[in-house]
Amino acid sequence: MKKASKILACLLALLLLCSTAAFAADLPSGAVLLSDSKKIDPNAVKLIAYRGLSACAPANSLAAITLAGRCGCDGVSLDIQPTLDGEWVCISGVSLRPSTGYNGTVSTMTVAQLNELTITNGNGIASYPNEKIPTLRQAIVVANLYNLKLVLTINGGSDESQQLIIKNINNLVNTLKFLGVAQTATVISAEENVLSAVKAAGGRAALNTLVPLLAVNTCIQNGYVGFSAPLTDPLTISNAAAQNLEVYGTDTTTIFGANLLYDIGARTIVSSTIVRHTPDAENVIATVYTKASVTFRNIWNKIMVFFQDMIKTLALDALFAQLGIQA
Repeated sequence: MKKASKILACLLALLLLCSTAAFAADLPSGAVLLSDSKKIDPNAVKLIAYRGLSACAPANSLAAITLAGRCGCDGVSLDIQPTLDGEWVCISGVSLRPSTGYNGTVSTMTVAQLNELTITNGNGIASYPNEKIPTLRQAIVVANLYNLKLVLTINGGSDESQQLIIKNINNLVNTLKFLGVAQTATVISAEENVLSAVKAAGGRAALNTLVPLLAVNTCIQNGYVGFSAPLTDPLTISNAAAQNLEVYGTDTTTIFGANLLYDIGARTIVSSTIVRHTPDAENVIATVYTKASVTFRNIWNKIMVFFQDMIKTLALDALFAQLGIQA
């Protein structure tokens, strides 16, 4: 036991050393510094990287999430949807063609089949030629290394894909719980039945709407934690703030646009371009994980699932013991 403890201590020390190593870099092409604004108080706003830092790397990719973390963003917004076998993945839209060139949809493919595809389109693709569609588990692992808040928007078009979404909401929320982000991650949808399912599973649900004037009352009535909408009305933003609601706007790509949002009271800026600073030294753990093969990441995920199942079993055994029941 003592030998195992020493080995574990050495591994933890090595991880800490690795996490502080790396080299500074120039501002990524396509990014803009928040300090370029002479109006915005940087301590008064939260920067949420839209689909990761998607002006500089393929949208929703591990590379885009990593860049957001290294450039000082406070969170990332990601588009998510379930595969045919119930694994949640990060990708915009139901079609795979825009991002991979493959003529198919996420809801008709398993996660193993998706792993065979490579992202071929997106900003900065020349610098990230081997990016894969990440699972939500993989995205959370990287986001946690940079302490990024997660804002997750559920995608889905057809009735069939909506049914698949509802079927796998518990899986989604359980993943958030297991990876320690259920109390901070926000799950956004325009569908009331999806939001109800998220709440029932113990997740934090937020409304996606094109009518922000009605959003505050809708959130209060239904117990949503906030909303995502085009932001133009300062009264709606102030009312939301008074109710402690989270408010997310659409992608703001310029400092001019960010200034306008700040003027009407918005204190969370969703942007694919705006960052706090040039990239910090790389977190080697994150770098190894994001650049590792799909096989390595799948093994990592299977290990996490194993421990998740073991924890559930131990919890059930403890419950049975308290009740005097033999499992």
